Amino acid sequence: MTETTPLHIDIFALILFLGSVQGIFLSCFFLSKNNRKVKANIFFGLLLIAGCLISFDILISYTNFMFQVIHLVDITEPLNLVIGPLFYLYIKAKIDESSVTNIFVHFLPSILYFFYSLPFYLQNTETKYNAYINQYHPQLSHVPVPGGEFEYLFLLGTFIDEFTVVSIAAYLIMATVALYQAKKCASEEPFAKNVLSNLWVDIVFIATILATLIFVKTYFSRGFGEFLIITVISIYIYSSSIKVIRASDFFKKPVKEKKYVRSVLDEETKMKILAKINLMMDKKYYLNYAPSLPDLAKKINASPNYTSQVINEKLNLTFLELIAKHRIDEAKMMILDHSNSKTIEEIGYSVGFNSKSTFYTAFKKLTGQTPSAFKKSQSS
Repeated sequence: MTETTPLHIDIFALILFLGSVQGIFLSCFFLSKNNRKVKANIFFGLLLIAGCLISFDILISYTNFMFQVIHLVDITEPLNLVIGPLFYLYIKAKIDESSVTNIFVHFLPSILYFFYSLPFYLQNTETKYNAYINQYHPQLSHVPVPGGEFEYLFLLGTFIDEFTVVSIAAYLIMATVALYQAKKCASEEPFAKNVLSNLWVDIVFIATILATLIFVKTYFSRGFGEFLIITVISIYIYSSSIKVIRASDFFKKPVKEKKYVRSVLDEETKMKILAKINLMMDKKYYLNYAPSLPDLAKKINASPNYTSQVINEKLNLTFLELIAKHRIDEAKMMILDHSNSKTIEEIGYSVGFNSKSTFYTAFKKLTGQTPSAFKKSQSS
């Protein structure tokens, strides 16, 4: 009869659980169809999955839920040996995709360890139970195992923590060297410098995870203190989520596509059209009761699209702004003409505005003053 202990669920466990779930969702983003076109995204997505599965394993053990799924004891141990390779390949691919070669070789230790651990995975419940309480509940009594206790061949399974530390440390050093060399050869382009800066942040996080792992394995018994490791992993996942959000276009102001990029209008033709537009303005086309872009285009023998393009590009105005500008200039001359006996309202109508309010609004927008204030300032 096996002994169990009550579930141990606290706010700390909840935060770690949410961190692991966040990591799974984030990995789905990196491994989505479009993002998989970039090798670095694939490696980082797989790194997140591996980290989350290890975190879930530790979390299940921490909360004592492992008693309910005892057959899963140590199931994620081979993943310990993919953390270093995936991180290194992510850094290398981020620097230069073409430099990522011989990918399979990096995962050989993990694959070999998986096959080495198969005999344990196939063991009975009693063996798994004893292995679990050895790690997390040494106060509980072992149960008899039919056929005797299981022992790893050459006892290699007892050194998985040491293998993990060596693997992560070796690949962390390789990633740091690769990033340092890339920094020396990097251009001064802001984008390239920003990418390398972000990668240094990743280096610091993985180094922190490694330091935490060494600390836990040095000062805590097997199984105890591992929640500190997944705390750092969760922080890394949350920081990665923030980094993705900051880089997202979702919160940025949409950038409008530059107008007329597909236009075949050459510079010489533009200048000819502009000369015709200016000629029409000299002839006071803007005083027409209902000027329109199609009508102006027809008078200068050009298409409305080309006419609009020239007004936009050469005068930095829209058609309506062009008409309003010339009308206000005409109104200013009439206001300053002492021989002109028209009221300001009559001047507005005479230059083409159909109401006093429209005239005043346009006048103030272009001059910063009302027509009356403009007349007074000029008189003084």
